[in-house]
Amino acid sequence: MAASSRRRGPGKLQRSEMIWGYIFVAAPIIGFLLFGAIPLMGSLLLGFTRWDMTGDPTWVGTTNYARLLTLSVNELQREIDVETGEQMFRCGRERVPESQVAGLLEQVDPITRATYVCEARFQRAGLALPEGYQEWFQTNLFGRQIIVGAIDPVFWKSIFNSFFLLLAIPISLVIAIIFAVSLNQGLRGSRILRTVFYTPVILPIAALALIWLWIFNPDYGLLNYFLGLLGFESRINWLGDPVLVKPALIIMLIWRGLGYQILIYLAGLQNVPRQQLEAAQIDGANLWQRFRYVTWPALTPTTFFLVITSMIGTFQIFQEPFLMTEGGPYFESTTPVMVIQQNAFRDTQMGYASAQAWILGLIIIAFTALNFYFSRRWVNYES
Repeated sequence: MAASSRRRGPGKLQRSEMIWGYIFVAAPIIGFLLFGAIPLMGSLLLGFTRWDMTGDPTWVGTTNYARLLTLSVNELQREIDVETGEQMFRCGRERVPESQVAGLLEQVDPITRATYVCEARFQRAGLALPEGYQEWFQTNLFGRQIIVGAIDPVFWKSIFNSFFLLLAIPISLVIAIIFAVSLNQGLRGSRILRTVFYTPVILPIAALALIWLWIFNPDYGLLNYFLGLLGFESRINWLGDPVLVKPALIIMLIWRGLGYQILIYLAGLQNVPRQQLEAAQIDGANLWQRFRYVTWPALTPTTFFLVITSMIGTFQIFQEPFLMTEGGPYFESTTPVMVIQQNAFRDTQMGYASAQAWILGLIIIAFTALNFYFSRRWVNYES
């Protein structure tokens, strides 16, 4: 019978290496626990409480989440003239019954010199919404005027603003690909251009905000000046117009992030197989065909990375709109992080702000997972 041999334990040198390994690994682990995991769990618990940061938190269960997520959908009824019983319309600046609408059509307002446009009038939003709800938005659905109310419509308005700002991602990625492919050709001055494009990435955000406040200024802004030279309207209030403020922010976001995206695409272009490009050129493929069937498939992992990181960054935007517009006008440039910051540190509703932060986090996780799911159809890896 063979004698059983005992398994030897680690030697002294190996134990020393293990100890030092644990010491080096301990720093990021402790940092993550102190500044990541523990605050994360703390905010999760605070989302179920009411706390003004002075006394002890009060447990309120799911009240904060119910306040956030509960919506009210109602139909607005037409406004009726109490004297004639007719439905009311607004023609220009006047409220008129239905019988007078035909006489005003195609007439000109003596003050504004604009042709009268008559629209149906509906009851006030406050009469259609339950107590405690405020109007979020209205829409016309199959001829019915629908109003959607929320207890906290500003938060949902900020979520919509973030989705609108996501339009900057595909626009900036197309521009970044064009510049990256051009710079990758080794043209004279390409290194200087790379530096110029990357400069906005390293500039302080406060400085960028001041630059764009000057560019968008309605009186002496650079953008309006150039529009005036081209014969367009030159007194546009970009940051004060509810319709234009989000497109203005999109322009700024594209300019700020373009350098980083170009740099990442330049790194991705180094993985494009040269042999396939040369073979395609020998076979007679033109520039677009070589890009479509060789360069683009190799860049899809890079594009997927930029889509994910840009989407997460867009949902977390805070400093730029805070410094440039303070969320106005009429909350059209308010972002979710601005709402969370105001509730937490201005109104001292830390429990409610924690619930908002978790709702925002779940939205980001859901759309990230959705992107990963659809990436199977268009992202091509070398394997």
